[in-house]
This record gives sequence, structure tokens and C-alpha cells, in this order.
Amino acid sequence: MTKSFLSILIGVFITSISLTAQMISAPGINFLKAEYGHTFSYTEIGRSFTGFRSVGFGGYYFNTGEGKSIQVEAAIVNQLLKRWNTEDSQANIIVGAGIGRGRTGNREGWAGTASLIADWETRRWHIMLQEQAVFVPSASRLVSTFMGGWAPWLAEYDEWAPWIYYTVQHENGDGVGLAHGPSLILMHEDLLLELRVMISDHGTHAEAGVRLLF
Repeated sequence: MTKSFLSILIGVFITSISLTAQMISAPGINFLKAEYGHTFSYTEIGRSFTGFRSVGFGGYYFNTGEGKSIQVEAAIVNQLLKRWNTEDSQANIIVGAGIGRGRTGNREGWAGTASLIADWETRRWHIMLQEQAVFVPSASRLVSTFMGGWAPWLAEYDEWAPWIYYTVQHENGDGVGLAHGPSLILMHEDLLLELRVMISDHGTHAEAGVRLLF
């Protein structure tokens, strides 16, 4: 299966101390996030220029095995709409939009992306909803992901911290639909590693992830 350079990077979902999909962190911090899945992969790399906005470049790849594949590369801006901080929890709403080039089958032209992340977390619990959409000539895709996770014990920032998640994901388009399954996440400082097993009508598939600030 042929993929662009950005699309074959193994999955990443950026984080700092928290599990939040923090494409927006302290000013001057770079980030890398991506996910590699059976039908859907994406990668985004960028930099936070303020405490509420980041700019980056992303690549998306869809291949269902039925119909035409979709591939997009785009410049992306992420904006923190709202953050709630309490003594023992945090919640965030982040939106993103991008513009670039896309391909579906042998058609190529301008493409766009849009995303929404809403999450809430404590040191032991985390829930997140993520919506990701791409628009290319004569086609579009929407991926909706809901994740709920739990830490078996508390760990310090410089220790390996395990989290156990369950994910439910829906992708529109031919040959895809609803998938769900458990995952194990290991965090250490600014590094996060993820191994996910997703179950759908098309079988059981392993998906991998890494999240990084630098």
C-alpha cells in the first residue's frame, strides 16, 4: 500500500504532562501527533506560538479496500477555544482547520480539513471526543472518536505511567463504519506510546501510536 511520507509515520497524539491532545502548549514548544490505523492514518507536526494557538502541517490517508483512497496534505491552524482548570482536573475545547492539496483516485485539487477536540481529565480518569473531517475533490470523510481511560495507579512525571482505554470510532464511507476496542497507553515525561486493538465487521486490527513534545 503506497502512502505519503507523512502518512506512514506511526501514530502520535501529542501530550505534555496530561493526556489531552495538546496541539497547543507553552509558546515555543514543538509537537508531533499522529495515528496509524487499519483504514485511517494521519500525522501532524507543528509549533505553539502562543498559549492558545499553534500552526503546523498535516497529512491524512484513508484506504478502506473498497472504493478510492483519499490522501491530503495541508497547512493547519489549531485554536484553543476554552480551558477550565480546577485543583484536580482540566477540560479543553480545541478546534482546527487546514487547507492544502488532496487526491481521490486519479483526481487532484484543493483540499480542506476541520477538527474538534473536547476532553476532561484528572490524574486517574480521562474522556475525550474527537471529530476529524477532510474534504477533497468529489469526496469527504468524517472520523468520530470517543475514548475513555483510567490509570491503575498514580505515577510521577518522570516515571512510566500506564493508562487503560476503551475507544469507539466511526468513519463514514464505503467499506468502513463502527469500530471499537481496548488500548494500553504508556506515558513518560513528554513521550506517550499507544497500542490499540480495534474490532469491526472487517475483523480485528492492531493500531499503534506515539505522542511527543520537543
